[in-house]
Amino acid sequence: MTYPNDIDSNHTDSNNTGNTGGAGDADGSTQREDDSGEGKKAPEGKIGESAAGSDSSDKRPPVVPWKEAAGRYINRPGLSDDTRRTLRGTLGTFFQDHTPLLVDKPEDVRPDTIREYLGRTSISDAYRLSLYSRLNAFYEWLVSEEHIRPGQNPMQDVERPEPPAVERPYLSPEEFAELTYAIEADYQRRSQMEGRQGIKGNELIWVLPPLKFATATGLRPGELKHVRVGDIGFETETLRVPAPDKEPNPAHFDYEGDDYDRKIPLCPMALEVAREAAEGKADSDYLFGGARSEQIDTRRLSRTVKRYVRKTGLDEELNFTNCTRHTCASWLMLLGYPSRELMRLFGYSSVKSTEPYARLSPSLEELQQEPSAFHEEFAEATTELGFFPPAH
Repeated sequence: MTYPNDIDSNHTDSNNTGNTGGAGDADGSTQREDDSGEGKKAPEGKIGESAAGSDSSDKRPPVVPWKEAAGRYINRPGLSDDTRRTLRGTLGTFFQDHTPLLVDKPEDVRPDTIREYLGRTSISDAYRLSLYSRLNAFYEWLVSEEHIRPGQNPMQDVERPEPPAVERPYLSPEEFAELTYAIEADYQRRSQMEGRQGIKGNELIWVLPPLKFATATGLRPGELKHVRVGDIGFETETLRVPAPDKEPNPAHFDYEGDDYDRKIPLCPMALEVAREAAEGKADSDYLFGGARSEQIDTRRLSRTVKRYVRKTGLDEELNFTNCTRHTCASWLMLLGYPSRELMRLFGYSSVKSTEPYARLSPSLEELQQEPSAFHEEFAEATTELGFFPPAH
């Protein structure tokens, strides 16, 4: 199946088997094969033309073939190549492989067809929810562009799948202290040794600052990598988080424009780490460097932290993101911070992204009463580490 201006017409949905097949004809129409093996072309509907022709008295929305509608949706300005590729796979696979042969227009799709598509046992609950969200957004766009009437939207009769019960592992304050101590102790021990067992300069100790900073801020590894000294507001105790896939111009720091994603507060642990890391550096320098490079290698950082996770005897399934971003979010929830605050701090586009942590949030009764022994002890432990104080 092809769409206007698309490059890859045979893309298949990730995590899903199936083939979009049905490449577009040279004249731009979509061809699907019937039982006899002969192709059948979809109607050549145009934006602005109705099914009854050009009669201006016909107030129905214009007939828009699925191919044309999907192509316009996919090629909207502002979408990344990855997003276009994902949408192309989802819409192409659904239309070509999962809709009846006679369906040519988005409004012809019945709710039962969508339910069957989403109800396949071969896909995970998380992927099912993702497919629902993509189809729902497509149909909402069709309504907003007046390509279909609200009553023609089949998604209004399709229930949103339940989100999967996801538990994201995280470190307790005690486990975090054990992990950082293990790295420090190993560095001190090996720095006194000679030969191959020894250690040179900051070969290992470079791991600690980004590990602590990421846990204190919840930054993604890609964001952590691009933080520069000038991004830290030491007086305001804030951090301007670099936008994903953006490399700010080190020649100037006007703190404006599209180079930065959001501004977040810094807790004492983050500020202490940042001050030590920034010592002797210019604003344009990266805040964290590697053992032999001015910018950290996130893959090497993750591998090193994983090695010490195993060495410390912690859960071997824990990875760098579990030890930092998920730990930060879990601690904030346990301290009583609301989901919307997490959404802002972590750069989530929806509050639904905080649902995996919501189970940790104290109940209203707990917040109204005296803190339980667990939460009191937990708050004391995180405060000792220099983390954020409990929410009031």
